[in-house]
Amino acid sequence: MSCSCWSRCKQSISEMNLKIKIAIAILAFIHISLAIARKSTDGVAHHRLVRLHTMLITSTVMLTSSYYMWKRINFSTKSLLPSPNPVGNRRLRLLCLQDVAQALLLLFLFLSHIALFFYYILLGPEPNVIAITALSFIACYAHILIFLLIADILYYSTRIIHNRVSANSVHTYLHENRSFHIMLAVILGFMFMFGGLYTTHTDPIVREASIPMNKFQTSGGNVSIALLSDIHIGPSVGRTRIARIVEMTNALKPDIIAIAGDLADGLVRDFHGAAEPLCNLKAPGGVYFATGNHEYMHGNVTEWFWFLENCNITILHNQNKHITINGQQMCMAGADDIYAVRAHVPGHGMDLNKALSTCESDSTNVLLAHQPNAAKVVLNDRNLSKKVNLILSGHTHGGQMYPFVPIVHIANAFVRGQYYDKKTDTYVYVSAGVNYFGPPIKIFGGCEIIFITMNSNP
Repeated sequence: MSCSCWSRCKQSISEMNLKIKIAIAILAFIHISLAIARKSTDGVAHHRLVRLHTMLITSTVMLTSSYYMWKRINFSTKSLLPSPNPVGNRRLRLLCLQDVAQALLLLFLFLSHIALFFYYILLGPEPNVIAITALSFIACYAHILIFLLIADILYYSTRIIHNRVSANSVHTYLHENRSFHIMLAVILGFMFMFGGLYTTHTDPIVREASIPMNKFQTSGGNVSIALLSDIHIGPSVGRTRIARIVEMTNALKPDIIAIAGDLADGLVRDFHGAAEPLCNLKAPGGVYFATGNHEYMHGNVTEWFWFLENCNITILHNQNKHITINGQQMCMAGADDIYAVRAHVPGHGMDLNKALSTCESDSTNVLLAHQPNAAKVVLNDRNLSKKVNLILSGHTHGGQMYPFVPIVHIANAFVRGQYYDKKTDTYVYVSAGVNYFGPPIKIFGGCEIIFITMNSNP
């Protein structure tokens, strides 16, 4: 290479490095500015900044992972798909399967990157087909990325052993079939996506539970509660889905309906049409709602309170309500989500003492607390635990997607199903949610309506 060519190459590399440094500096400045703005705002302005910052962080991380996926999948397609054949039929000569694969991969990555923008655009009573596609792809994207990383970890760990310890047939096999394993990761990602789509596009499962209540009067009857959590009305959950959930819930004829947070992922103006079927929920003991974390992240919580009150749904905003149903005295209590304090929404924050303040020891007391970690706070407090007989939670989604199941087990005191704390004689029930957040993808059997029958302890 001549000196002039080498000099031009060095100049080009220097210019590229400078552009990368400028881009990194701009991104860092934007992230720091948004972080400062989040600290200095509250209410609706705060949650909008949180959403914007979250979307920017996700997009920034995805740029790196998309480059990684592009390199890996292109390596596989170039090995497995034929190049254009210069001999033979003219049309076949013009058709390059490698180029087709690259175009499809580029479209897939593009739709995955813009998926989060559908929390702001093309909103309405029913999900937009482009939004559903993009949000499905971002779930597929996550699965493919995880499977590719697993394949690479296996490949490079065996290569280290092969090169530095002793030659082994495992690495030889992985090396010779690397392209197939990369393509297998892609196929598995799409298989999990389609399996998750099946779950979310079929009716939720009704799960029944029977919980004995020591304070129930033997002269009274049983009391049933339909627990709905994580409804997540938003860009991928529309009116048709909500109407079906309401129909199924009413068909159970529960005495009480409890909505344990995460109602919507947006503003009333965008999703009131999708939420309207909730006004048809009917129960003789009432319909009750307590906030989840998403009320403070994706919407104006006050507007949703107004909407639900107009639907005759009782808001338990660190409050409780005494009722008598089937001869049983009950106190239905609800606390703001544990995230509310961090959301900087004036007048909101989990106050368990206030929520349970007038619940007496001679009644059966049920607490709606969206996050299971809030239930743990109650159980660890001697005075609070004396006032609660049953805690209803959601939030975990059961992991929503299989790769995230271990994470929810680590992050939450309770994950899914029925628990009993013998020390306090308190039951906790955690629902995996009737719907899903964002991508319409969920583990098999992950969408559920919980039907709890409370009965006198024999």
